[in-house]
Amino acid sequence: MSAGRARVAVLLALFACGGEPPANDPAPREEQPARVDAPSAIRFPGGPVEPSAFGADQDLRVFEPYEEREVTFRAAPARTILDAHLPGWRDADEVVFECADGYRAAVPVARLLGHAPYLATARDGAEFTIDKPVGGAVVETALAPAYLVWENLGDEVVRSEGDWGWPYQIVGVSVADARERYARMTPPRDAGESVERGFTAFRRWCARCHAINGQGGEVGPELNVPASVTEYIEPTWLRRWIGEPQSVRRGTPMPGLPSGVPERERTIEDLVAYLEAMAERKL
Repeated sequence: MSAGRARVAVLLALFACGGEPPANDPAPREEQPARVDAPSAIRFPGGPVEPSAFGADQDLRVFEPYEEREVTFRAAPARTILDAHLPGWRDADEVVFECADGYRAAVPVARLLGHAPYLATARDGAEFTIDKPVGGAVVETALAPAYLVWENLGDEVVRSEGDWGWPYQIVGVSVADARERYARMTPPRDAGESVERGFTAFRRWCARCHAINGQGGEVGPELNVPASVTEYIEPTWLRRWIGEPQSVRRGTPMPGLPSGVPERERTIEDLVAYLEAMAERKL
């Protein structure tokens, strides 16, 4: 058996394929992502994974966005793993990485194909953790079972986007159709271009933590029901909260819109326009 086939065999033994999470996993609030091809979900072992068993036999040096310095991980190409376990993922809209705390990071397939993603299972010469800034303090944060990292030393686009698309404590991966996955947070058809741009920006930057009408992440608060955030925060302060949350509330864990986002001020305006439009569409 070749080394490549042996690695795939080991991966198949490590990952249980199926749609339903084990009983001890956090239950997601949102509907399950639409199935594209069977199997359409993989589950990761609950504890640490040996790098060699995972196929993570590469030393990958990246600019770690939480620590803001170069770090070396033991990692395997994410596309190779997805090809082996999620047939059809390349034809989907998004790949959703489910984390142990309920955080669900939806990464566009176009980004996975256009850049260089890796799944890391160990850190070179150190515990598999990162020192993550949280609310003005630095917290040692465990990364196991897996951490999605990106080769960004030569990729200015990924580097400029900070920690977006770097989920850790990954326990499952599935595929999603954006039109079905975000049906409850879709704005009215005649809402206008700014609202549509805001909807796209919300899915990319906000839905990983926040929900609209019960769809989205569970880390931050629901933003539309029973009351829209636009109904109790004045627009000027809402814009400031999205752009610079630390200037509004010291110690908040909310990171704010990354500084490297293209047309950042317009994006903030679009996000507010989207939230205002959704205030009229409570589900």
